[in-house]
Formats: sequence, structure tokens, C-alpha cells
Amino acid sequence: MTLSFKYIGLLIGVILIFISFLFFGRQQESYQTLLICGLVTAFVFYLTILFGKDHQKAKIFCTLVVVLCTVIQQLTEPYFIDTSYRIFISQNENVLTEINNILINKQEDVVILNDDITKGNQLTTFERDKLRAGRKKLSVYIISKSDNGIYYGLWGFLDVRLGINYFSDKIKPDNNYRHLTGNWYRR
Repeated sequence: MTLSFKYIGLLIGVILIFISFLFFGRQQESYQTLLICGLVTAFVFYLTILFGKDHQKAKIFCTLVVVLCTVIQQLTEPYFIDTSYRIFISQNENVLTEINNILINKQEDVVILNDDITKGNQLTTFERDKLRAGRKKLSVYIISKSDNGIYYGLWGFLDVRLGINYFSDKIKPDNNYRHLTGNWYRR
């Protein structure tokens, strides 16, 4: 089995699939593009190997590699997804801290959806402007502060919502949350 174009194509497809999960929480469009390109590339090149003129041993070997990569991907997917959220948090640490400092001590619920701030009667004009600017810098669709903590909606479509939660030291999240770093969690 020589390393021909179709084996390299299969390898590139598998690598794209793995890398895509590093964009899951922070750049959903990039994640979807990389995942679809990786799946299509790997599938097409796998089929060319499977139905090509390669030796039977090469076909069996490639099938074992694909199965092994699938198992490894399934086992590492949660780690890569958590890492994508950690990257988002570290890249936006200053803006997130500024927003958290404004909201964490407010007694009432606050919802920032696009440029609208609802339930934020305790906020000053300066704080409102800072929150709007912070939401835009983060490119999140919603920031919601409740008694349970602060939620940052990174992506949503129909009934699927992806985001991160910040809990103060006073609040202990339940077991439905996965710890990311510091006081940051995800569902």
C-alpha cells in the first residue's frame, strides 16, 4: 500500500473532522463548515479506496483505520468541545470580566438580547452602554443574569442553544453542568 492521493485525502478528511470540534463553542459556522467538509472528504476518499483497485488488505486496513478514528473521535469529542469553550473564555476574558462585574451584584434579573436590555431597572446608563458594547464584542446573541448566574448564549437555532454559564463563588451549579475553568461551566 503506497501513500497515494486517496489515502492522503482520507487523512485530510479525518483531520478536518477532529479540528472542527475546536470551533464548536466559539465559531459555530466554522465548526459546521469544517465538519461537513471533513465528512464529505473522508467519505469520498474512503469510497474510492473501498471500490478502487486496491488490494483487499489495503481495504481492510483502511476500514480498520476509519473505525479506529471514529472511536477516537467519539471519545475525544467532549474534550475538544470543552476546549473550544475555554478558548472563547480566554480570548474574551477582559470583556467577560467587565460584564460579570456589572451584573453579578445586581439583585434583579437582567436580559440583554441584541441591543435591548429588559428587567435592568438597577442599571445606570453607563452600565447599559457597557453591556451593549460587551455583547457586540463577544458576538453573543443573549446575555442573561438570574439568581443562578450569568448565561452567555453563543449560538442558537430553533430549540438548540449553546452557551456558557458563569457562577459566582456563592452559587454551586448542579450536576447538569460541566466545569470548564474557574467559575465557568457549560451544559
